[in-house]
Amino acid sequence: MKHEFGLEGEPSLELIAKMPGALQVSQDSAALDEKLVSGAASALTQALISLTEMRVVEGQELAAELNSRLENIERQMPAIEDEAARLPSVYREKLIRRLQEIAAGAQLDETRIAQEAVMLADRSDISEEIARLKSHITQLCDLLHSSDEAGKRLDFILQEMNREANTILSKSNDLAISDAAIVIKTEIEKLREQSQNVE
Repeated sequence: MKHEFGLEGEPSLELIAKMPGALQVSQDSAALDEKLVSGAASALTQALISLTEMRVVEGQELAAELNSRLENIERQMPAIEDEAARLPSVYREKLIRRLQEIAAGAQLDETRIAQEAVMLADRSDISEEIARLKSHITQLCDLLHSSDEAGKRLDFILQEMNREANTILSKSNDLAISDAAIVIKTEIEKLREQSQNVE
């Protein structure tokens, strides 16, 4: 056809393979060479071993990365806890200063000031969020050192950690707490990205 019609180019293997009856598979299994079968099985076995070894190395590197991010989160917790413990007295001092500015020279009721300071501290109390975040950190650490499948649990724990960090940020007006919570949120986001590679 090429010669008769003056066509350019060569027919592709794909084109030949699509032609009915151009290729036929032999049904004679005895025709398979034993060396060919043995070589193919050996190559497949070696490929699977190499794949497993590569996955182990990749898993170890991923675990090291996740542990490093988790340690960064743990390092932020003392700053949050220390500042959170100081908040009631900080709120009390701010309230007194503000009232003195407003009611210059007037007598202030110390009991009422203490009650207002407690109410302010209660509204911005983050002790529950700190406790839950620490619990999630422990769960995540245990999960990373476990041989069980971790993918879905890891994703759930990170979602909960992110929720606690968001609540800490929204409740606290303290700069040190906010800074630490932002670092935690950043690390959680990086953990979530990496967790997509965990089965």
